[in-house]
Amino acid sequence: MKKQLKSILLCFILFLLFIIFSTKVSATSLASDELLKFKSFIIKTSTTVEQINDNFGQPRIECASAFGGKAYTYYDDEYTWMLHIETDEKGQIKGYGCINGDFVSRKYAQGDKYSSVVSNMSGTAIYDDNELVNGVYEYNVSASDVSKYKTNFLSSSDFLYDLQKSSLIVSRILAKKHNYEFPQTYIDEDIFYMNEELKDNGTDLYNFAKSTGKTKYVSLVLSRTDFLDYELPNPMMLGRNTENYTRAENYKYVFYDMKLLDKSTFNMFTTIVFVDPAFLEQKKNVELTANELSLLEAVKLKYKEYNTHGQAIVRNYDVEPVYKELPLVAGKWSDMALLMVTDYINLARVGLGLHQLELDQDIVDAAQHKATLVAYNNIKGYTSGHYPEQPDGVSDDFFKKAQSYMTENLYTGDIQSSIPSALNDAYGDPVECGHRYNLLDPSATKWGVGAVGSGLSFGWQAAHKFSGFEGFLNELVAWPSNGIFTMDLAYNGIGNWTARFYKNYKFTSESEVTIKCLNSGKVYEITQQNKNDSDKFLQVTGSSLLTFRNDTIAYENGDVFEITLHNVMNSANNEITDYTYRSVFANFSKFDEISVQDIVLDVNTLNLLVGEEKNVDAKIYPEDATNKLIKYTSSNEKVATIRQDGKIIANAAGKATIIVDSLDGSNVSKTISVTVKNNIDDPDYIKGDYDENGEVEITDAYLLLRSIVKEEELTSLKVQIVDMDDSGNVDITDAYYLLRYIVKNM
Repeated sequence: MKKQLKSILLCFILFLLFIIFSTKVSATSLASDELLKFKSFIIKTSTTVEQINDNFGQPRIECASAFGGKAYTYYDDEYTWMLHIETDEKGQIKGYGCINGDFVSRKYAQGDKYSSVVSNMSGTAIYDDNELVNGVYEYNVSASDVSKYKTNFLSSSDFLYDLQKSSLIVSRILAKKHNYEFPQTYIDEDIFYMNEELKDNGTDLYNFAKSTGKTKYVSLVLSRTDFLDYELPNPMMLGRNTENYTRAENYKYVFYDMKLLDKSTFNMFTTIVFVDPAFLEQKKNVELTANELSLLEAVKLKYKEYNTHGQAIVRNYDVEPVYKELPLVAGKWSDMALLMVTDYINLARVGLGLHQLELDQDIVDAAQHKATLVAYNNIKGYTSGHYPEQPDGVSDDFFKKAQSYMTENLYTGDIQSSIPSALNDAYGDPVECGHRYNLLDPSATKWGVGAVGSGLSFGWQAAHKFSGFEGFLNELVAWPSNGIFTMDLAYNGIGNWTARFYKNYKFTSESEVTIKCLNSGKVYEITQQNKNDSDKFLQVTGSSLLTFRNDTIAYENGDVFEITLHNVMNSANNEITDYTYRSVFANFSKFDEISVQDIVLDVNTLNLLVGEEKNVDAKIYPEDATNKLIKYTSSNEKVATIRQDGKIIANAAGKATIIVDSLDGSNVSKTISVTVKNNIDDPDYIKGDYDENGEVEITDAYLLLRSIVKEEELTSLKVQIVDMDDSGNVDITDAYYLLRYIVKNM
């Protein structure tokens, strides 16, 4: 027994040695004072930035570091390598990292197998699909260095803005590695600081886009919590997340955002998005036609019915289905849930001017049987789909019901989520869009829906069935609608756009499309020449269907698009002509948007000295207002400028007015009067007049006491005004003298 144990132990030791020596371990070859070997140059704890510059030239990016010194980024024009260094105020290297360059760091060498073991300040690794490391970021820090970094990073958003610049280089290097273009640049200063203002009001750019129907303008790459006891914000940490993510050129910016979740632990919520700056464009309102207004009111009414029936729980059965084992039980959804889903599809049909589908209980039963049978066959590996086999143990009656009403969609999703999925990506049929046009068939009069499953929506099997025939009263059925396009049905995107003629017109092999947003004036051409571009698509199917797409099109609630179909044939005279229709985008869930009622400022007048900066605090009310975007402007930028996070910068002596506007259309606006002086000896104030309203009164004493208790930072001029004992400091003694002065003069 002992011999067996010894043999097992020996084999285990040999196995460990094999693993150790078969894996590249050159990262352990650095000396104790060496941090990083990069392109044969060894960076030590004592290495200076000047020595690095001697080897790699002047840094391409230089900015402040939260360690107290500077951050330096070096890279080549071809985006094949990068080196990033951060220093403290003494110039000592505290953070360091690189991509490529045949590096050796304290933890990894290029080509090492990635290890997921994490520890305090374990840093960042970039690795490929084979988990081989090709980038690192590590630290040479003490506990006090980390504490200083966190304090500095939280005290100013400027560090995060500067971090965008180097993170972008990481994104471009990783794009180069995979042979695709990365045309984006880091987000512009105005939008960055607008986002900081949004965060002060409890939201952010991505959630602002979601809440205001602008999701098409902001494309999410990543959202997660980062535990920054393991890695401080660095370019590799952020830039690596865009690897293999490409977006159309209208997404001009990539935005690496971080928001504090817990000050005690310094945990941050990281969001990376691509941003189309058009979301800030001021669009004009477009007058709707009489028919569009009529359709809009009809959809509003249907949406109210949908909300009423929506009080039912969506996944609510009256009879639970059995679909995993025999005997099969089709089950039955509650009547309220079925009515709600019928309202849901009819939102689309009403917007198109189609007659509504009537819920038929026999067809519902057939759809539920079909969903159950298909789910069972899928689980057991039997032939499935529209024409499934009849397994042993499934009765003839069950099978016959499942196969009745054979105009049908088979789709994943519960009864509700199957509707927008079938409408907008036409699963398995993205060009001819058969699922879409079954739901939008202008001749169908009755329908039924069924679904079985559990968990997330893709774990479900759904079936839609249709019946009836009312004739093709509609000439064209388009999606987005030639009428009112209900955006609530496209929350995951539209997919391909389609236009289908049912009578009077036909498409030709030369048919093309022009899409114009009447609100912005932007025009999108999809032609026979550009249809194969990566962001476009165009195809004629038969003579009745045109499928097209332009990925640069952004849309939001209230947009009106004019779509012109070129080179179509008029069947009455066989002449080639153009056909134009309009699509009104309406997000009906936004009818309950909460408007801004007020903007509350922490200051209404402000006196500054030239060169001083002051952050003003603007809070949106009510707090649950839908659109919390604020725009700051200065009436005289020569005197004072303001950043979009509320930081006022005094430039020259004079007066300026800061205008604070809500951007939700409510026209709420506030102003701040700013006076800038050359020096504190340039008088134009009353001693003790804290709120600078021209009078010294009890309010001034209250404000002074509050600022002392809260330890508010005062401008140099404000200190001069309320420093009652001329000590150079503002404290409780000044409040006492001010109160005594007020009482004496009452």
